[in-house]
Amino acid sequence: MKTRKPFRFKQFEIVQKGGCMPVTTDACIFGAMADIGNAKNVLDIGTGTGLLSLMLAQRFPEANFTAIDIDEASVNQAHINFENSPWKNRLQAIKADIRDWEPGKIFDAIICNPPFFDNQLISETEDKRRARHTITLNFEILFEKINSFLNEEGLCCLLTPVLHLNSIKSITEKYNFHIQQFVNIASFKHSKSHLISLHIGKNKTENKFNDFFIYEEQGTYSPEMKLLMNDFYLI
Repeated sequence: MKTRKPFRFKQFEIVQKGGCMPVTTDACIFGAMADIGNAKNVLDIGTGTGLLSLMLAQRFPEANFTAIDIDEASVNQAHINFENSPWKNRLQAIKADIRDWEPGKIFDAIICNPPFFDNQLISETEDKRRARHTITLNFEILFEKINSFLNEEGLCCLLTPVLHLNSIKSITEKYNFHIQQFVNIASFKHSKSHLISLHIGKNKTENKFNDFFIYEEQGTYSPEMKLLMNDFYLI
């Protein structure tokens, strides 16, 4: 197994020896951007090393997080990262398959950075297959479960590639969800967006659309990126 160095933030650290997916810039942006409002009970689907739960635990001191993942090594790593954080009493890591998991409660908010690569070549290793492909978990199953687990006033924060947007729109309509906030994420101001950050809920509100650019120029973060990550990155 490849050994990765710990990723250090201002208030916590991600040890990623056992997690099958490393910390990425895109995931960090999503963790700093997702807004769960006044949610008290939050579900993190596909937590990996626990990054999103940790970032949101720092931002939302009243929220408690249940972080699940199908991969045992990732869950073990998330548990270690939670225990080493200042918010360990509000964070729980559970090995579970969302397809048959019964939480026994509903949630005020759900965060998810789901599999990205369903149309690309299959990874060779089984852990990366599960983490990076929509083989065992597709958007239809994901939203069926979100619909079951989320309360009527709740919010789902989702990060996904632009190429999946039409599929997501179709499935959200099926379950009477509405896209409340839509952020296009692009590397540069004049490049096409590659990701979208979505806030989805049952309440129909005025859509908020924004564009976000990571870099001002090659190797230099944009002012928006520096501001967004100010509480997290050691920059």
